Amino acid sequence: MPFKPFLLPLAMLISQAVWAQQAVPGTDKSVPNTLIKGQAPDGAYPFLVVTELTLPGCKGTGQTAEQEETHASIAESASRQMQLLTTNVEAGFKSEGCKRTDYYYVSDTLDLRSVMNIFYKDNYGAYPHSVSIRPDPGWKAYLSLLEAAGK
Repeated sequence: MPFKPFLLPLAMLISQAVWAQQAVPGTDKSVPNTLIKGQAPDGAYPFLVVTELTLPGCKGTGQTAEQEETHASIAESASRQMQLLTTNVEAGFKSEGCKRTDYYYVSDTLDLRSVMNIFYKDNYGAYPHSVSIRPDPGWKAYLSLLEAAGK
């Protein structure tokens, strides 16, 4: 069943709070959005957007609860920015040391990379970051996240 675009903003607010609670602070982890497991892959969202952000001054031994909260807040801001540009589905995230990688599936990529790079530069310029976009119509990255998390 395809995602209903008019329900996405509400669903994303509710779902992120639910599936992100699965993570244990201070450890490397893969946290897929399990709420979309039965609907993946969705052909309406054939492109994968991967954002990476590293916290400056963080020691590579794992994040504190405060650092994880900072990462989550930045990811939420990035998700809202992306929603202004195109409909998307948050597939989940991975955290390793001081780096958080977020995965989104989008329907359209027009101007997305440049706008997201400007967003990170203007709002989080001191944070090393990257934005990559590639076709992934089979949602292999999402299925890999599920596998890594044992879901």
